[in-house]
Amino acid sequence: MKKLLLAVVVGVALSGCGGGGGSDESKPTPPPVVDIKPTVAQGTIKSVNYDNSTINVNGHSYKVEQVKYGSQELSITSLKPNMMVEVSMLTRNGAVVSVEPTMVGVVTKISADRKTFVVNGVTLSFALDRHIELHDWVMVSSLPQATADGLGYKVLSVIKIEQEDVASQYEIEGRLSDLDQNTQTFKLGATTNVYFGDAIIEDNATLTNGQWVEVKGQLGVNSFDAREVEVETYDDFDNDHEIEGIVTWVNSDKSQFELNARGRFIVNAQTRFEDGTKANLVAGELVEVTTFNGIAKEIEFEREFGGAIGDWREFDREGYVTSVGDDHFMIAGETFYVDAYTEFEDLLTLDTLHGQYVDVEGVLINGKKVAREIEREDD
Repeated sequence: MKKLLLAVVVGVALSGCGGGGGSDESKPTPPPVVDIKPTVAQGTIKSVNYDNSTINVNGHSYKVEQVKYGSQELSITSLKPNMMVEVSMLTRNGAVVSVEPTMVGVVTKISADRKTFVVNGVTLSFALDRHIELHDWVMVSSLPQATADGLGYKVLSVIKIEQEDVASQYEIEGRLSDLDQNTQTFKLGATTNVYFGDAIIEDNATLTNGQWVEVKGQLGVNSFDAREVEVETYDDFDNDHEIEGIVTWVNSDKSQFELNARGRFIVNAQTRFEDGTKANLVAGELVEVTTFNGIAKEIEFEREFGGAIGDWREFDREGYVTSVGDDHFMIAGETFYVDAYTEFEDLLTLDTLHGQYVDVEGVLINGKKVAREIEREDD
């Protein structure tokens, strides 16, 4: 995949012979292929070579210097194919690999056919390895998936781990909804209730519906009791970052898109496309995005991926806003919700929407029409 640069080498050999003329030109030496690696790459491990201490992520080969899960150091043998990681080229000796699972927890239920299982109260679909049993600790890597209940999890790998490797701390990621500051609770995905009253909110972030968050803590009887909550976003990514993920929304003119339900990128005239065109940029596609200050420099389609995950349902509505609430507004009897990733154009805000004729683009999540872009239109 592959950001490959051919170093141009030009060699010219001339030889002459007397008496009848003629020349013998030697063939130029083929130029070497150099793999230009991004400074930071997020994606799944395609392969691991334990003997050489190398992994392949997003088509690049990395020499592994250190493996971490949070602040805990792990062995390279902990790395497995299809595990989600972040790779940073921070040392001269090699790369620092941070394991980035969607869930860490104990398997509490396995179906008879071993095709569904439960971790952290969430039922997941995946054919489990025969070595994974009830009460084993596992790391689950996944991508967002459209489901009948909303935004779910497309499981990529389930890796058995030792309890001491994670210090018995549970973890779960997902889209935040139903935030209630009075009870200090919110919901992740369709089913997981989280209590964050005793949690440290990383970077003193303000929690808002629609954010993708990582929660670490303990699994309680009726809820997940958070110790740490971190908002996951791509807003602080600058030059030379490469991210693998699912397109979770695209606006109508394909000038912006959302990746992994946690960040938005701009598409402009300089954006390059590989293994596809701008027309292929639709919700559900698996892509690799090379970014520069929020702009997609390159979008590469994973054509072997086979197309969209789930039934991604988008909408586009026009009309007069007849009423406005704390997190929603209405057009012709339909309710539309706003969240952390709703973008207001033309200096509009939620407070100024009433009576405006607007065009609303968005996506259906948990049965709700969630606005992604709102702009003023002529009626």
